[in-house]
Amino acid sequence: MQFDFPVYRNSLKTRADLARNLEELLAPLTAHAGAGGYHLGTASALYPPKIARMEGWCRCLWGIAPFISGGRVWPGIDALRTTLIRGVNPDDNDYWGDCGYRDQRLVEMAAIAFSLLLAPRVFWEPLDEQSKRNLYRWLSFIETQELPPMNWHFFRLIVQAAFRELGLPVNEEAEQASFAVVESCYRGDGWYQDGEGGSFDLYNPMGFHFYSLILIALAEHRKRTVSSIDRVADRFRERAKTFAASFAMWFYHDGSIIPYGRSLTYRFAESAFFSACAFAGIEALPWGVMKGIVLRNLRRWFSRPILDAGGILSVGYAYPNLIMADAYNSPGSPYWALKTYLILALKDDHPFWQADEAPLSFDARRGAEKARYFCMTDKIPGFIISNSVTDAQLLTAGRYPYFDMNHAAQKYCKFAYSARFGFCVSHSNYNIEKTGCDSMLLLSEDDGYWRERREVTDQEAGEKWVKSRWQPWGDVSVTTVLARIGDWHVRIHRIESGRFLHAVEGGFSIPRYNDTDDALPVRSAAGEAQSSASILFPWAASRIAALEEDLPDDMIPASRRRGSVVIPAPNLNVIHPSVVVPVLQGTVEPGTTFWASAVWAGNGTTMGNDEAGGCPPRVSVRTGGNGCRYFIISGAFDNSAIEIPV
Repeated sequence: MQFDFPVYRNSLKTRADLARNLEELLAPLTAHAGAGGYHLGTASALYPPKIARMEGWCRCLWGIAPFISGGRVWPGIDALRTTLIRGVNPDDNDYWGDCGYRDQRLVEMAAIAFSLLLAPRVFWEPLDEQSKRNLYRWLSFIETQELPPMNWHFFRLIVQAAFRELGLPVNEEAEQASFAVVESCYRGDGWYQDGEGGSFDLYNPMGFHFYSLILIALAEHRKRTVSSIDRVADRFRERAKTFAASFAMWFYHDGSIIPYGRSLTYRFAESAFFSACAFAGIEALPWGVMKGIVLRNLRRWFSRPILDAGGILSVGYAYPNLIMADAYNSPGSPYWALKTYLILALKDDHPFWQADEAPLSFDARRGAEKARYFCMTDKIPGFIISNSVTDAQLLTAGRYPYFDMNHAAQKYCKFAYSARFGFCVSHSNYNIEKTGCDSMLLLSEDDGYWRERREVTDQEAGEKWVKSRWQPWGDVSVTTVLARIGDWHVRIHRIESGRFLHAVEGGFSIPRYNDTDDALPVRSAAGEAQSSASILFPWAASRIAALEEDLPDDMIPASRRRGSVVIPAPNLNVIHPSVVVPVLQGTVEPGTTFWASAVWAGNGTTMGNDEAGGCPPRVSVRTGGNGCRYFIISGAFDNSAIEIPV
């Protein structure tokens, strides 16, 4: 259930619809305008409330500047200009302040510089000379401050592009250094890594590619040089084209996307990459396909209760939820979602707006039509992405971020992530119901403290499989192989332990309720005598099945795992406030233990032959002529089989 606001009733089909949607979305903010920005709440972030107020104000410019650039007049523009003038005036009580190292204000400078580039007649030309000098001085902080070696260097590059466009001095040495850092982050196949030891996540499309496409587009539109961008523009274009085909697979046909990694509260910024492609004139996928991805994504978001009672975008993902928030999320942070509104800068006759919405076309490089099922391995980040009529899912070898952010293990290191079913974060590592036990193997001694996959080593990737090793204790290592076969995925764990352990392995979490206040009983097939667990509702089903009895005698563990059901604490799942998880429970003896499981989730179903999902895949082992052993994973789906070195 959601509050009744006009923004929820917008059909979001045309450019005019999107412009009205932006006005409807930002209209409630005017009641919260105050000193230095918007007062949107009292929840805290890593930085002071004063900067949080400024952040929320600045982030609205990502939508307002394209709105104005596209030929419209923004209501209340005088008030926006006044906030900007006072915010950069060191003699004003509302001055935003001087900036230091890793200062959040450096991040928000990009939105202001972006506005100067897109709409100088509104944000620059009306300013008096002293206000212009103040604005230049304040933005210049980013040229001299040390920036972390990650996507932040684009903030400097956008500021310097604005300086050059307005005929202001540019620190070219700092500019060259930032381009060099961006280049050092590139790893291949369209993927940037967000700093040395950093993550591969949605910052790739909504950060690195988004900003690079803005820079090359503005350089072309203005018909003048924007520093070194001319030398790297072709490189940026080709990388975006390479990335587009695989990134399209993250989107489910209803417009939702696989939630993965940090900054999920930025919501529809996830589709901003395709808006930026359109803005840069790059038909990375057919115009109708890109248009469909963006507009379906927006429609899906505005079908969810993402606004609070006052009409403000909430911190959370599919509903207001501070539990899953990052430490740098303030009440104004979610408005970075407005990056997607970049397409408002495009005129009605642009090919993006002229095209009819088209369905997803996964293998765009070969022009193939959407199939019932498609799967690919992204070897650079160690992802397997699959997309079918049932769901869009991601399997990952697990790459723990270089800094220990909130819920890092759950946001980056689960075995699987789903566009339909999301994933759970944790309240605590005590009590299995408070952990994010879905799509995880959790291990515990008799103290009740559960450990999950975090840092991994020895990553490998093959065709439809990924592999990595993790160590929950010094004398315990777990090598995990993940493989995709049809609508199922298979997990194989080799556990080498110097101690006795309890273990819980979870399947996908699925919603416990379906738009009703009444709970249905959990229909399940699980228990002491069964090495599987299934949860079946009319609206969704989830299953996990143990496969280790298919292994050779020397690999079959001493004790059998049993199926059961866990009902996690409320509000742990990022999409569904209340969920249920099928799990396998067992014990690990000192020595070497092999476990294998098959996992599936999809449409609601009823108990029948082989329960939900049909027949699970099988796992066997063969010995090659060289004496090496291989896991063979086979399934009923298209009679396929996957071979993986043991």
